[in-house]
Amino acid sequence: MLERLAEADRAADTVTQTWQPITDEAAEAMRVLEETGLCRTVPASEVLRAHPARPAGGRAARITPEGLDALAWRHRRTGADEPCPAWRAKQDDPAWREIALRPGEMLLLRRYTHLASDLQAAPAAAGTLWEALIEAHLDPTANQWRLQLDDARLAGLAHAARLEALTGSATIRNRLHRVYDLTHPTPSPKPV
Repeated sequence: MLERLAEADRAADTVTQTWQPITDEAAEAMRVLEETGLCRTVPASEVLRAHPARPAGGRAARITPEGLDALAWRHRRTGADEPCPAWRAKQDDPAWREIALRPGEMLLLRRYTHLASDLQAAPAAAGTLWEALIEAHLDPTANQWRLQLDDARLAGLAHAARLEALTGSATIRNRLHRVYDLTHPTPSPKPV
């Protein structure tokens, strides 16, 4: 329903045209959307021209800016959008390497970037991992985040995996080593 309201909003030339009549089947869904602030409803007689298909006591709905934001967020979150131009430009550059991270691994990398400035032994480029996180593209089919990383950022990812291994969970470090031959220059001791 929200997608339809957004489509009407994009196609409209005037504010009046953004309002859509609410059918009886859609009334409950529109009520929920209105309660959450994603759309606004008014009596149809206030915003729609009278015509035989419009019931006398009907209502009309229009998407709110919050509704547009929620759709934009959903599209970016679910990977419904294509990768950004910066990500695609790096795809053909041999200096960059595509890495696919599982959701838990992406969470580890996000945590690492938050802590990078406080880490004493972090590689110099660890702070620049934010750029890769912003450009990351979710592949919903594989449920993996696709990132473009150069050698310096790969060192930051390897450092994050090593820190995780030092705390007792070597799963991420082992997978990255197995799949991408990615290792930290300092070997991690086996957890005791």
